[in-house]
Amino acid sequence: MDLQLDNKTILVTAASRGLGYATAKVLADEGANVIICGRTEDSLKSAKTTIGGSTEYVVADVSRKDHIVSLIAKIQSISPALDGLFVNAGGPPPGTFSTISDEDWRHTFNLTLMSAVWLTRESLPLLRKSDSPSVLYSTSISVKQPIDNLLLSNSMRPAVIGMMRTLADEIGPECIRANAVCPGYIYTERVEELMAHSSDGEVSPKEKIESTIPLGRMGNPVEFGRVCAFLLSPAASYVHGALLLIDGGLYKGMM
Repeated sequence: MDLQLDNKTILVTAASRGLGYATAKVLADEGANVIICGRTEDSLKSAKTTIGGSTEYVVADVSRKDHIVSLIAKIQSISPALDGLFVNAGGPPPGTFSTISDEDWRHTFNLTLMSAVWLTRESLPLLRKSDSPSVLYSTSISVKQPIDNLLLSNSMRPAVIGMMRTLADEIGPECIRANAVCPGYIYTERVEELMAHSSDGEVSPKEKIESTIPLGRMGNPVEFGRVCAFLLSPAASYVHGALLLIDGGLYKGMM
C-alpha cells in the first residue's frame, strides 16, 4: 500500500529513542520529511543519522511550554505547513499512591497532558495549511485498564484521550484528523526500566508479562511505528477520533 507520505512534513516528539524513534524511522522510510525533537542534542544527532532520509532535529523538552513554542516557530521556518503531528513523551515514573510526591504529580501533568495541549495548540495553524493534516497521540493500554505500580500513567493518560475525543469533534469539520494509539508492552528501554522495578525471583518479569499476552511475546518498536505511520498518513483518511490498541491482544475488555 502506498501511504502517500512522500514529501509530507511530520513532527515526531521525544524521538531520539524508543517508540518515537521507531515511528520517525518508519515515516522517513516511507518518504516523509521528518522533524524530531528531544532533550539532548547528542542523542538527536545520532538518531538523525540512523533515521536517514530528509530528517531534521530540534532540541526541545515537551514538558516546557516555552520549548514547544520555540519548536513550532523553528518548524515554521523549515516548512510552510505541517502534515502530521505525533504527540509523544517519555513515560511517567513508576510508583504507588503513598510514594508519589506532589512534584511528581506536577511534572507528570506537564509531561503527559499539557505537552499534548501545548503541542496541539501551537501546531494547529501549520496543520491548517496542509491538504491532509493528522494528529496522533501516543498513550498507553493504561487508558483501558490500570497497570500495577503506574499510578501516574493510569491517572494522566486518560485525560489525553478525553481531550482527543473532544478535539476530534471540534477540528473534524476542518478535515484535521485526530486519533490515539494505546500500546501495550512494546520492548523498549522504558519497558526494561519498568521490569527492573518488578523482579520477584522465580519467573523473570519478561516471562511473566509475555505469559499474559495472547500472541506470546512483546511487540517490536517497528511494529508500533508501522501502525502510527498508517494513521498519520493520507491512507487513513477516514479514521478519526479512534483509539487503537497495539498490544498483541493483552487487553481483554469488550470496548
